Amino acid sequence: MQQLVVVSPPGSGIELLHPAITALGYTPRGTQNAPAESPAPARPGEVFPLLEAAYGQQEAVQLLQDHHHDPTTTIRLQNAYHQAVLALWRVWWKRLGQPVTAHTPLDTAVEERLARQDDAHLISMLPGRNAWYTPELDLTRVDGGLLRHWTATGQPAIFYLHRDPGDRITNLIQHLCREDGRVGTIPAYLVYRDILMTLPSMDARLTHALTDPHFPGHASARQTAWLHHHPAVVTLTAEDLAGPGYGGTDHGRLTALSRLAGALGQPPSAAATLPGPPPGRPGLTTGVFQQHSHTHHRQLLDMLYTSADRPPAP
Repeated sequence: MQQLVVVSPPGSGIELLHPAITALGYTPRGTQNAPAESPAPARPGEVFPLLEAAYGQQEAVQLLQDHHHDPTTTIRLQNAYHQAVLALWRVWWKRLGQPVTAHTPLDTAVEERLARQDDAHLISMLPGRNAWYTPELDLTRVDGGLLRHWTATGQPAIFYLHRDPGDRITNLIQHLCREDGRVGTIPAYLVYRDILMTLPSMDARLTHALTDPHFPGHASARQTAWLHHHPAVVTLTAEDLAGPGYGGTDHGRLTALSRLAGALGQPPSAAATLPGPPPGRPGLTTGVFQQHSHTHHRQLLDMLYTSADRPPAP
């Protein structure tokens, strides 16, 4: 299984899941983006399909021949491959329905050539195994060809990380109010960091988050509700993945990771070797909303997230 799409609305606790997926050999991309180079160097036979799609057959052959006959040209091949990977990243991100920055230093002709590739070719083009992390999968914005390919073939595989809405919102507030201000580069995070930091208390921040319809994660949670019900989607919960350090259990985490390993074609026993949750993240604690909320917050949450927005009973 070469490509995964991992859907995790903001605040869902992706830190509980993505280290395990990475340990199973998948390069994180998207909102958990790793450097463009794969952990293991790509072989020429793996590189060629992407180079051919990005630059044309003649240029791709020339790049590899120059590298073969004169190793000093390696930097030229590396730069061409790096640019092709970044362009492919943008193409994937657009097909997943995610916004991109208008200005880009990439060659637009390369991006346009890659965007014209059919979905089966696109999925197999990037060497190695890759996990694409996205906060939502909105059926009105995802590329129709990608969806048709997925419903016909099951590729790329889709994983969904669900979390109790109150805990998810509380975790995101805590992240956006970090003392060091390091909240990432997602535009909505930068905007709401500034808004929340003007409020005097957690009480006020929770009230704002629960009454502002545009607070990050509200739309994402509704746009991903269909994932709860689709039989081809593997749903995991933050509560199961939390482990005893964050209010869960060893059994729950091991069971969840066994499901993950099995879905990725690994023996369930591989779950025991996967890394544990990162330490020092109180926002990952199951029930963190109850620790910080009051009666009026719970009433607001019930109005904001109806039963239709919650996962089906197990």
